Parts: sequence; structure tokens; C-alpha cells
Amino acid sequence: MSLLINRSKKWGFIHIPKTGGTSMSAVLKKQEGVEYVSTSHNHIGKFENIKDYYIFCMVRNPFTRFASAYYHQIRKDGFMSVRKFIESIFEYDYLFFPQSYFITNGSSEDKKMSFIGRYENYENDIKHIFQNIGLNESLPHLNRNPIYNKHPKLNQESFYKHMYQEEWMKDWVRERYKNDFKIFNYELDI
Repeated sequence: MSLLINRSKKWGFIHIPKTGGTSMSAVLKKQEGVEYVSTSHNHIGKFENIKDYYIFCMVRNPFTRFASAYYHQIRKDGFMSVRKFIESIFEYDYLFFPQSYFITNGSSEDKKMSFIGRYENYENDIKHIFQNIGLNESLPHLNRNPIYNKHPKLNQESFYKHMYQEEWMKDWVRERYKNDFKIFNYELDI
């Protein structure tokens, strides 16, 4: 849950919430020379002196990212309706910032993304990132929703699709994360 940097190897990681970053951070922060730039979720603008660094992150389909956040919250607090969950969102809660915020806020010619991986292509994109930063590590799957342990044949996408029973829910996600759909080229339907 942070911005990580390795000055000697010239790379930086932006952990966008609900994109598999907890697992990635667990491996990255054990590497020699890694420092925290921020211990909370933050944007590229918080990095200093990163010209020519390999800066990377993972993004996720806004529909499945929001559903993952919802199910994460009810695991912690108990059941609540999707409407109640939306009503409880604070405008400045990092978990509900659009993903584009993390990579554009404070970006410049000297502060720009090198690689944006996709949760939907997680294994391949993680391998790509690790090759680029010189790591030969396997990645644990941390912070996984325990529903999949109870139902191992359950497909994550169909599980999350089930949440969107009413059209207003899809419309809310489309509006809240409209830049993410556009910038990352995600379909406007789940």
C-alpha cells in the first residue's frame, strides 16, 4: 500500500488500490535498496528525481475493481447494500479515486509511466515488469477474496457480474470512472 522506489535499479511502483498491488508490494519491498516514497496510496507526482526511471503500475476494469472494493468492505464490516456502500464513500477516499488519478496527477516529462499492466493479464504483465527490473521472483496471491476458497470453480468475472443487478449500478461506475474507461480502453459494459 504505497509508492515504492529503488534508486540503484532506477524503478518505481505505484500501487493503485484493488489491482493486485498488495501481492506485488510484498515482493518488491523485500528487494535490496527499496524505499517507501509514501506509505499510503499516492500518485506519480510524489516521486522526485525519476527521469529515466522505469515507473510501473497495474490497472483493472473499473467494474471489477469497484466490485472487488465492495466485497472487500463487506468482508470487514458485514453485509451492506451496494447503495449503502456508495453512500458511504468519501469523496477523497483513495480507494475510490479513478485509477487515472494515480498516473496523471503530478505527471510531467520527467515523471511519466513506463508500463501500465492490466489485472486481466496479471501473470504475463507481472513477468514483464519483473524482467524489466531484474527480478526472478514468484508472486504470492495475497488479499484474495476468501469466497474463491469456498467455491474454487467460481469464475471471478461472473461472480462480480452478479453484483450489477440494476442498471443504475453500472451507470454509477461508468460515470465515476469515465476517465478510466477512456484512458485504459475498457468496455463500458460488464
